[in-house]
Order: sequence, then C-alpha cells, then structure tokens
Amino acid sequence: MSFERFERLLDDESIPVVHRALWLLLWQSDVRVLDLLALEVTDVERIRPVAAGAESELGERADALLGRLVGDRATGPLFAVGSRALSWDEAVRVAKEHGHAIHAFRTSGRRHR
Repeated sequence: MSFERFERLLDDESIPVVHRALWLLLWQSDVRVLDLLALEVTDVERIRPVAAGAESELGERADALLGRLVGDRATGPLFAVGSRALSWDEAVRVAKEHGHAIHAFRTSGRRHR
C-alpha cells in the first residue's frame, strides 16, 4: 500500500475512527493487531509516542484520531465499538472491505518508515 493510499483511508470520514486509529497504529509500529486490540483507554498516553512516530508527518493526525477515539471515556477498551471491544473479525472485515488485509497496514508502514 502506498503512503498516498494510506492517507486517503485516514482522511475518509465514512470509515469509523476506531478502524482508522487502529490502521495508523499498525502503520507506525510493529505492534501486533491482537496486542493493539487488547489496549485499554488508560494505555493511550503510553502509546501516543508510538502513534506519532519519530518525527513523523502523521504525528498530528495520530494525536487527533486518538483524541476522537477516546472521547470522554476514562476506562474500557481503547478500540471500542459502542461499549464493546473491536473484535479481530470486525477489524479484518473492515480492512478487507477497503481493499487491504489488516496486516498490510503494518508491513506497508514498515517499508515507509
């Protein structure tokens, strides 16, 4: 996946923020999908530097997406759909609906970094 394609996906407001934030964290890190899906809201400050990346052009976007993702929640799963955690199956399905395997975000990001 090209960086330009990735940016278009991040900008697409028709895609729920939970997926776009997950994709950005996958792009910016080598953290496994299941490890990201297991994060809690209380972990957000710990992962902000990972999301922003070292001198990354995605830093501000990461901060904005994480802020929207958390909203006013103080607890619970970071990647939430309503009150429940985003599932592996749902993460895979939505990525596929947008033309990519879920792991393509991490592998493409690794090439870009």
